[in-house]
Amino acid sequence: MNSVQQLLDQAQYHQQQGAIDKSMALLGEAGKLGNIYAALDFAYYKVSSDPNLALLYLQSIPDTKHPTVRYHKTLITRFYIEGSFSRSTINELIDLAQNGHAESLLVLSCWCSEDEKTYLQVVSVMAKLTPNIYRQLVNDDRQVLTTSLEPLDESNIEFAIRAREAKLRSLELEVLNEDISLVRVKNALSAFECRYLKQRFMPLLTRSMVASPADGSPMVDSIRTSEVGVILSEMADWIVRDIDTRMADISGTETSNGEPLNLLRYKEGQEYKAHYDAFSHKQREQAEFIEEGGQRANTVLAYLNSMSSNGETHFPKLDIKIKPELGTVISFKNIDENNEILKASLHLGAPVADGEKWTLTKWIRINQTQYGILTHGT
Repeated sequence: MNSVQQLLDQAQYHQQQGAIDKSMALLGEAGKLGNIYAALDFAYYKVSSDPNLALLYLQSIPDTKHPTVRYHKTLITRFYIEGSFSRSTINELIDLAQNGHAESLLVLSCWCSEDEKTYLQVVSVMAKLTPNIYRQLVNDDRQVLTTSLEPLDESNIEFAIRAREAKLRSLELEVLNEDISLVRVKNALSAFECRYLKQRFMPLLTRSMVASPADGSPMVDSIRTSEVGVILSEMADWIVRDIDTRMADISGTETSNGEPLNLLRYKEGQEYKAHYDAFSHKQREQAEFIEEGGQRANTVLAYLNSMSSNGETHFPKLDIKIKPELGTVISFKNIDENNEILKASLHLGAPVADGEKWTLTKWIRINQTQYGILTHGT
């Protein structure tokens, strides 16, 4: 019988050769021999086509009770089978959180952040069991921490989650322009989610690029001077999946058609000059655009902080300027029914005069993308 390391080496070889099915089958074998992360890779490979099979597989491995495995089984159940929070899912997260599982504490913090009493209970546990995360993320002035570690109240947490689910279902879409279906939704993201996105993915930031007009390849251009961090499918944790799904819902598009989320930071003096997000005819002739979902149909933009008097998103042909407000999401169409660029979708990110502007951008193609399928399934 092959050892775990032999199986991993063989899996890597087949992956490099493009034989993904063989590679994943070998990871599945390594998972059954006790490698948790190989097991998770195999489970997520299977989950988009058969989530129940993925769960059965994770229940068959030696470390099925390991906190990391339990968490991902819960995540798969929530996103691929139930579609929302069941009581058993909530209770599993609470049990994991009370035993110091960082990701479960973060998920509960997100969903309880608007219920002050319950939020303080959760972050009190975070402060004691995962103090580094607490110091990075809980930077408001509401904390009144107890000296002892008290158990989390299941009924309070479920109430807080149900209240936030109801709030998100009732978000109001403010129509700013019908020609490009430009809408604004306030309070679509919580302050905690905005902080989390900035802190978690800040290390990814690098100089922003644009698609070359000639062949679509990435290139540096003075039109776009921000920094960007691309959140790939392997980084799409529970919180990212929630936000990604919410942004797709606001735009009325399929999650499987989305590109990876882009975290953007604009420092003082940085901007994104007037541009279209849709691809030109020349760009659309490139194979990679056809293979990766085709034309870019919609744009969804979330503001992760507020700006008082600068850094607006400006639609010059519509004479509309949108001021960044923490937690607000805007969505608009880039193309018409013939996949041609909507001229009215021309927009720009005005220069930042003071401080920093943080945004999260989601672009949606007309067809499924590799990121969309890997993250959300078909």
